[in-house]
Amino acid sequence: MLFSLTGLARTTYTLTDLEVLVGEENTKEFFEHALDVRPSERQEAWKTMVSRMGDVYSRKILEKSEIETKDFRDTENLYNMSALKMDDVFKRRRSEIGLRYLKNCLKAEAPCWNDLKAFWEKDKTDADTAFKLAELTSGMQDSPLSSWSLLDVALKSPLSEFYCKKEFVMSALWGKIEIDYIKLGPEGDLMTKIDHTIHSDCVPVLIGEARKRLYQPPKVLDRELAYQILKSQMKADQEVTDFFFTVYLLDNPSQGELFNYSWNRVKELGGTVGRREKVLRTLKKLDPLPDAILGSLDQTKKRVVLNHFKTYFPEYLDHYTDQCVKFYGGQGTFPTGNPTVHCQDFMTGELAPKIIDEFKIKQYQSVRKI
Repeated sequence: MLFSLTGLARTTYTLTDLEVLVGEENTKEFFEHALDVRPSERQEAWKTMVSRMGDVYSRKILEKSEIETKDFRDTENLYNMSALKMDDVFKRRRSEIGLRYLKNCLKAEAPCWNDLKAFWEKDKTDADTAFKLAELTSGMQDSPLSSWSLLDVALKSPLSEFYCKKEFVMSALWGKIEIDYIKLGPEGDLMTKIDHTIHSDCVPVLIGEARKRLYQPPKVLDRELAYQILKSQMKADQEVTDFFFTVYLLDNPSQGELFNYSWNRVKELGGTVGRREKVLRTLKKLDPLPDAILGSLDQTKKRVVLNHFKTYFPEYLDHYTDQCVKFYGGQGTFPTGNPTVHCQDFMTGELAPKIIDEFKIKQYQSVRKI
C-alpha cells in the first residue's frame, strides 16, 4: 500500500504519537499519519521529525540492491510533502532513487515512460537530475521528454562546464543553436541568444567546439555556424575571418549577404600577400580541399567565382591543381584518398583552359594517360 498523505486515517495521531514512531523508526506508520497534525501545529518540531524520518526512509530504500516500482512511487508520494521537497537531503536521495529505478525500468519490454515523465514534471529545478535524465534517455526515440527540455535546465547551471564536454550534450546544444541561427539569420543577435541558452561557464567549451568545426565541419552549415558563434563571442579575428569567407566562396554558396561578404573579402585579400599566405597555410591542412564550386551546375556562377580567385587568390588554384596532378600521378601520400574531389571534371571541362595555365592542364593530361 502506498503511503497515505491525505490526513484521513481512521485514528488521528498527535505530535506525541509521531514522536514515538520516530523513536521506533517506523516510517510507514509515521508517514501515514504525519498529516494528522493540524497545519497550524506543523512547526519546527514537526518539520524536524518529518526530515529525520525522510532521511531514515530514503536511506533504507537506497540500501536495497534494486529499487522496485512501489519504492519509487512511495518516494514520489512523499515528495508531495512541502517539508520534504524543501529538504536538501531528501531531495537529493529522491533523485537518486528515481534515477536508479528509471535506469532499470526503461530497459523493460514496456518502458516506464509515464513514470519518467511524472518524475521530471514533479521537479524540473535540479540541473544534475536533468543532465542524468538526458544522459539516460539519450538515443531513446520513444521518450516523452526531448533531450533539450532536460538539457535546457542543466546548461543554465554553473555545472554546465562539465555537462557541455559530453558529446551528446554538445550535439544537442549545437542543434539548438543551429535552429536559432537559421531563424535569426547572419545579422541576428546570436550572442544574446547564446547568453540566454547556456551558463557563461559553458561558453568556453562551445567556443572550442566552434573552432574545431570551423576547420573540420561534419556538414557545410556547421562551418558557417562555427564562424558566427566565434564572431558572436569576439573570437573571430582577421585570420579566422579571412579563412572563413574564402572557404565560404569555394563551398558553392547561394547568393546572399554572406556571398557578398565573401566576394569582397577575397577581393580585399588580393591586395595583401601576407594575409593570403596565412589563409593558404590553413587551407592546405584541409582534407579534402574545398572545391564544391567546381562541381556547381550553375556554370555562370562557377565561371565568375573561379575568375575571381584567378584574379585575387591565384595561389589557391595553383595549390589545388598541383595536388590534383600529384594524386593522379601517384606522387605524395594521400591517406584519405583524393583531396581534390571535383578536379577531374574541372580539368577535362571547357572552363579549365580559361582559368588554369596550359602547362598545368598538360601535366594533368600526362598523368591521366599513365
